[in-house]
Amino acid sequence: MAEEKKLALLIDSDNVSAKYAQFILQEASKYGELSCRRVYGDWEKNNTGWRIPAMNNSILPVQQTCYVTGKNATDFSMIIDAMDLLYSGNIDGFVLVTSDSDFTRLAIRLREAGKLVVGIGEVKTPLAFTSSCHHFSYLNQVCDSVGEYDEKSLRKAVLDFVKENDDKRLDLGRIDSFLTSRYGNIDFDLLGFKRLSNFIDSFKELRRNNTFVSMKKTTPPPAPVSRSGDVTERDFTAAVVDFLKTNGAERDNMLKIESHILKVFGKIDYSKFGSKRFAKVLDRIPEVVREGTYVTLAANAAPKSNMQKPELKSVIADALEYAKANMPDGGNLGQLNNMLLEKYGKGYVEKLGFSDFSAMMGAVDGVYTASNKVYIAEPNAPKTAASAKAAAVKEAVKDKNADKTFAEDKEDIKTNTTAKNAPLPAESDNEIKSDDNEKADIPEKPEKIEINAVKRDILSCAAQSENGISLPALGKILNEKYGKGYLKELGFGSMKKLVSEISGVSVKDNKLSIDEEFLSRTDEIEQFVFDFARGKGSRSIKALSSGIKKKFPGFDFADYGYAKFSDFINAIDGVRANGYYVEPDGN
Repeated sequence: MAEEKKLALLIDSDNVSAKYAQFILQEASKYGELSCRRVYGDWEKNNTGWRIPAMNNSILPVQQTCYVTGKNATDFSMIIDAMDLLYSGNIDGFVLVTSDSDFTRLAIRLREAGKLVVGIGEVKTPLAFTSSCHHFSYLNQVCDSVGEYDEKSLRKAVLDFVKENDDKRLDLGRIDSFLTSRYGNIDFDLLGFKRLSNFIDSFKELRRNNTFVSMKKTTPPPAPVSRSGDVTERDFTAAVVDFLKTNGAERDNMLKIESHILKVFGKIDYSKFGSKRFAKVLDRIPEVVREGTYVTLAANAAPKSNMQKPELKSVIADALEYAKANMPDGGNLGQLNNMLLEKYGKGYVEKLGFSDFSAMMGAVDGVYTASNKVYIAEPNAPKTAASAKAAAVKEAVKDKNADKTFAEDKEDIKTNTTAKNAPLPAESDNEIKSDDNEKADIPEKPEKIEINAVKRDILSCAAQSENGISLPALGKILNEKYGKGYLKELGFGSMKKLVSEISGVSVKDNKLSIDEEFLSRTDEIEQFVFDFARGKGSRSIKALSSGIKKKFPGFDFADYGYAKFSDFINAIDGVRANGYYVEPDGN
């Protein structure tokens, strides 16, 4: 049995359509083994449709740049390669796929060298070239006719193909290859689209995520309501429950639910449901449970039996253990707070009788905080004014009765707490040793009040007060925490001047409230950070900062009372700043 001939398949992409790719391979294989497969063209300039067929059939694309306008450099490159292969001595024949008569001389030269020459081209190929080949196959006559297409037929073909292959990983390349094999080289410009991806985006039934295409989920809309003003709380609840039943339990779905409600009912004044904030309205619905930005049906909510009751002794032990485990570099305060939130639930700080997390940490003996980190304190380290105040707070919490209300607890703490500017008691731990080992009864200077901490407290008070908080009430809270001279120390003559320096809040009728637009923008920013920490690609803090500034012009973390961007990140539930990167907190 004679050995099968080794053939070189050389394709001129400028003269032969990619729709004939399968037929060309089948026809050429009749004459021997296609040991060399190449297709020539200027891929940077022309989109001939050969990219996918070449990739799927082991055909090597050869780039040939056209240096001068009007000159066909592809022909010259193909001829040079053919002569190189001829003199290599490893090829028994050539399959020249072209309809161009310029290859006539090449076919004659190859025949003179004793090589088999097979030509494949369209009916328009000149006789001079066809007669120079041993065999010539006409694409238009022998190849099964590729169907004509219009936009309607293309849309039906794409939808049928996606439905049959909807595995959530269907690549645009597969769709391109399918359409090319069925309709040939498609000119999407004639259909009004720049490229295939734009054509896919025009389908209301399809969803495209970068290069992947899938069918959209069909969500049956709730019963239509004529006007948003007619929407009752019952209508609202039914729409939320229907959405959750249809879409299942998706993480971070609160914004999706809000968007769905907006599409169904239009803009709603949520204050008639008991709160201006969408999240607070969701909390009022007994059929659903919200945890941060995650909303699920109450029947499907995970049981919280593992949530421990907050006790000061247990919380202090956890904080000490965390600080020890992260020495000598110190543990991240945001990460510690998230860990305690997971164990004891939201509001554990207030339940223990503290105004905020930093005040609680000040009451923990054996640790100290600095630069958003917690460290184990040295045994003989002198107490500062802040630590003395925290110790008094701690003693007040220990002595309170179990049946006291939270308001009574706060009054006890206020009564038993050392005044901010009062001198420390003359105890041995508070005495400062001089260089000659003599004791001096000079108290340490109280810690400086930071404007950022005050900003955070004001924003927190405004956000937690649904109907606004009066300026006198706000002033009383800040006086209790920072002392009566805090305004002067910060350089402000009145509470109104201080508030006017804070973005996101406004004063009306002597009441401070948080701006809805600022609140909504903050929710979007937090969602953006949350998605970024769980997304693909770079998770660097620098990349996150650039992304936020691009999507939310004018963003400044200082508006939220933070001196560093990493502190702003750590204040968001579900994420943390770890060195130079942002990552999920593992909850």
